[in-house]
Amino acid sequence: MKISQMNNDQAADAMIKLATPMANLMEDKATIALLKELETGSNGDGIAFFGRILPKVVPFCMKDHKADVFAIVAALTQKPVSAVGKMNFLETVRELKESIDEDFLGFFTSSGNATGNPGT
Repeated sequence: MKISQMNNDQAADAMIKLATPMANLMEDKATIALLKELETGSNGDGIAFFGRILPKVVPFCMKDHKADVFAIVAALTQKPVSAVGKMNFLETVRELKESIDEDFLGFFTSSGNATGNPGT
């Protein structure tokens, strides 16, 4: 389920669960370097960009941030982390891609922007 389709309680719970693992990933210099490298071909389409980088980023993150990735997938799919750990990899990637939407991407883009101007 996309965050934009969740009710306020579900979205709040998801955001609370997402905060720490997302921060762990975004504070990792190797993750930031990979995202910057991949961002050069984004063409401004957030979902398409995420779909292109997901197959590269997920395996990369799974090495050092497996618990964070599982927590993110669990928050977005509203499944327990233990269930995410038992899913097959392709199912995990598919469910994660289905859970991402522009609102999700925009939230993290605008919240990380020091100027206060969303999306810039």
